[in-house]
Amino acid sequence: MSRSLVIAALSLAPSLLLTACGVVPFEDHRPRLRAFTVQLSSGQDQGTQETPLGFPSTVPARFDLVLTAVDVHGTILGDYDQAAVLSVVPGLVAAEHRRVRFERGLARTSVEFRFSYGPTRIWVEDAGESVVFDCENGLDDDHDGVSDAADPDCQKPEGKLESALATMATGISAPIYFAEPRIRDLQFSPRCTTDTPLGGTAVVVGHGALVCTGITQSGLYVTDMNGPEGGYNSVFLFTFSNPGGVRPGDRLCEIAGNAAEFIGNTQLNFPSYLNAETGLRQGDGDVAVVPCTPEPVSGPITGNGPSDFPRPHLLEPEDVNGTTGTVPDDFYRVCAPGDLPIAGLDDATDCAAARNALPAEVRRQSPIDCARDNFAMEPWEHALVAIRDAKIGHKFVDCDENGDGRIDFRGPEGDCATTCSDDALCTEISSLTQYGQFAVGLGCTGEGDLATCKAKVYLATRDTLGKSGYDVMEHKGEQLACVNGHLRQTQPGAGVDSIWIIEPRDLSDIGSGECPQ
Repeated sequence: MSRSLVIAALSLAPSLLLTACGVVPFEDHRPRLRAFTVQLSSGQDQGTQETPLGFPSTVPARFDLVLTAVDVHGTILGDYDQAAVLSVVPGLVAAEHRRVRFERGLARTSVEFRFSYGPTRIWVEDAGESVVFDCENGLDDDHDGVSDAADPDCQKPEGKLESALATMATGISAPIYFAEPRIRDLQFSPRCTTDTPLGGTAVVVGHGALVCTGITQSGLYVTDMNGPEGGYNSVFLFTFSNPGGVRPGDRLCEIAGNAAEFIGNTQLNFPSYLNAETGLRQGDGDVAVVPCTPEPVSGPITGNGPSDFPRPHLLEPEDVNGTTGTVPDDFYRVCAPGDLPIAGLDDATDCAAARNALPAEVRRQSPIDCARDNFAMEPWEHALVAIRDAKIGHKFVDCDENGDGRIDFRGPEGDCATTCSDDALCTEISSLTQYGQFAVGLGCTGEGDLATCKAKVYLATRDTLGKSGYDVMEHKGEQLACVNGHLRQTQPGAGVDSIWIIEPRDLSDIGSGECPQ
């Protein structure tokens, strides 16, 4: 037997064995797809660079499409009767619009999507079924004649990009122009409070009257003074070290960075900022002269000093406890992975129902955490806030019984830390030594160990005042008429209430001055 005949026989062997065992191998009879054409139906406003469309958040953008499957010769592929996947870059397509079925190589459909900015394109891809979303629903999602475990696409390891049957052919639309986001667009998520809709994307914010309201040893706070009423107008730029070339009160023409949600806080990482006062763009070690004119403040402003900052928002004990605040009108709740709708959920604002409606394996991946929804506090994250009649805790407890520098929450140390956390006037020593934060009670009555308080917040002074800037041990038990500072939060773990922290800018923010009414 010749060598070529041996090779041919070996190449047929697997197929012959499968047939002999009674198993018919899957054969892909799909046509040779090369690409898609994507046309927007005529008469639809696509915006321009000069007059872009508004940022689509709660109300999605909607476009009608005409899609064509083409072969290697660029002609319509009349026997293409499969389903393809729709996506948008940047942005997020609504779950119910992510699959489109072709008939005789053509498809007419509508697509809805949110969170797009700048030049945006709609993508069509022959991507097969998704291991994450399509392989346990009993449906032939990609319309290839087999579903779930029977589909070779569902046999590939989760997270693997290649699809067993898909050609990965693509097509993209002409650009659609949306406005660049404001701070509110990256700070407010209509999906849930523990989320930024632009997470994982490089964001440029060049709209708004941007002012630096404070700096710390690791970044700067920025507020849009022309932002809409109701909050969500402030953000933190995490610079890893003391930011250079900026002072409190400086006006900024632009901020940029990678949007992320870090322990409950929306922030920009690896940021850059264009300072209108100095004409310098700083970030990532690069500094260049870029003259700019900041957006005028719509309200009265006389200069660039701290007196021109937004007036601090007064927080009450009920706000901290989450018993006040209202669900925004433009709030909806999906929040399963991939923004999939939650089946059987009647009230999208009922966070407990939303959480419980998710299967256990999906719940672990979902950003929904009802214990953290606080619609009175979240709008003022990273903004200047104030509290009044605050009492510095007088109890300082060391729960690190074995001295290993950490708290073991599975034993007595964890019980100790939990007991202290539930006491508005108690600070666990590790919180003070590691993070420089200490407990403050609000709405307190009584004295000493008999005192009770309506709410608990923490003050953190290390990043702004340094380790020696404020010695809380010299002030424990003191009553403070008013405290001002920037608001942030920490999420200790799943199902646990957020810890709300106020970061004073200087010593004058602690105890002196009048609180806003």
